[in-house]
Amino acid sequence: GAIAYNILTDRKDIIKPIGFHRESTALNDTDMKYLLLYLEETYGLTNEKKIDNAIGIVANENKYHPIRDYLSALVWDGTERIRFCLRHFLGADADDYTYEALKLFLLGAISRAFQPGCKFEIMLCLVGGQGAGKSTFFRLLAVRDEWFSDDLRKLDDDNVYRKLQGHWIIEMSEMMATANAKSIEEIKSFLSRQKEVYKIPYETHPADRPRQCVFGGTSNALDFLPLDRSGNRRFIPVMV
Repeated sequence: GAIAYNILTDRKDIIKPIGFHRESTALNDTDMKYLLLYLEETYGLTNEKKIDNAIGIVANENKYHPIRDYLSALVWDGTERIRFCLRHFLGADADDYTYEALKLFLLGAISRAFQPGCKFEIMLCLVGGQGAGKSTFFRLLAVRDEWFSDDLRKLDDDNVYRKLQGHWIIEMSEMMATANAKSIEEIKSFLSRQKEVYKIPYETHPADRPRQCVFGGTSNALDFLPLDRSGNRRFIPVMV
């Protein structure tokens, strides 16, 4: 089918040519106008609500996840890369700590893609001077621009789901979101959360939205770590 439900973005996509030029895959209002016109002229169908419901059903029966598809198509060439990755890109030490930190973060990202909402409350925090390439590194890990975001500024944002929706790697630039948090408990609660319960405007009922993303932090200094007497196990700093 030409219409599919994108599990990552929680939207309907058009994944095959449908007779007119399009700039993106996401189904938009202009697409709907063309589809309604086509169905009216070809089949005499004019009930817009029923057509919209039918499109939703068709899309839901034709689901796909772009990140899962991307990862599943990869073939390892036998070359070890994780151990030296942060040294190669950012000049970090190639010791066991750095290796385990990045490996844990990557495993968390893969798990969140294949098992949305799985437990993963770790944030890899890259610490180093300006211009070191910290933000660029997280962007590269996300593979595609649309799978990356650095727009999270507040943890208590009412629209936080929209900030997470459709993204895989989310950077907390200069740890701004945690710096703006009211308490350490708010930070811990946010990182430990496995889902958001949210109702998008055109829906009648709220639904669970399992998290499909992981969080990376960047900072110029180690003093970004919040004061927590129970420990800062959720934050894994790596000097670069």
